[in-house]
Amino acid sequence: MKHLKSLSVLCGLAAGTAAHAATWLTDLDAAKAQAAREGKPVLIDFTGSDWCGWCIKLKQEVFSQPEFEDYANRNLVLVEIDFPRSKPQSSELKKANRDLADRFRVQGYPTLVLLDSQGNEARRSGYQAGGARPFVQGLAKLIGVPAASQPATSSGPSADRSAVAPTRELPLFGGAPTAPPPRYTNLVLKSITGSKGRRFALLNNQTFGAGETARVKLADKEVQVRCVEIRDHSVVVAVDGQSGQREIQLRNPR
Repeated sequence: MKHLKSLSVLCGLAAGTAAHAATWLTDLDAAKAQAAREGKPVLIDFTGSDWCGWCIKLKQEVFSQPEFEDYANRNLVLVEIDFPRSKPQSSELKKANRDLADRFRVQGYPTLVLLDSQGNEARRSGYQAGGARPFVQGLAKLIGVPAASQPATSSGPSADRSAVAPTRELPLFGGAPTAPPPRYTNLVLKSITGSKGRRFALLNNQTFGAGETARVKLADKEVQVRCVEIRDHSVVVAVDGQSGQREIQLRNPR
């Protein structure tokens, strides 16, 4: 009987944990339709879920925590726009995600975009240290719904979450500044991450592994760039329309 009782307790704990799990959609149009019906803001996470270190930290420290999941389940519609290296995705989803990254002028990962229930952008940010509590508190102040154990109830229109509260002076997610996306006039190597056996280079707005090709923002256009080799403090690339290869040094090597 004692073993059965212990098993029952464990099952109850597992059920309680599962009840906190937040639902992340992958279709922004469906999410916006749900947000309009329910009068909720939309939080979009542009992420590289299986290779971006800061994305992984954000998920571990915030998105997987019960405090965030409970608040999000009651007050937000969540959307994950993922750019994985190893996880399989359909060609349709890959194209849709690339189009969304272009539309929202995503310059790196993670990028978090908060929309009101009408689909208008309210704020954006990236990774911020501190964990789930300050993250949720920042959201609560911004959308005007307190982070409480029970949802706020009201019979009047003041309970509607369709509009972001007029608190433009309040920083979101710990205070990341908002700014227009940078305009690159040259190819800039911003960072090199990963292990020695599997490195990634952030070149302007794109992250590459060795041997990968992508379109990189340059001035008012995009150029096709192939990453030939990633070294300790530089990257060797081949640019479409230019002869030969070129080495680009890391902007601020440590």
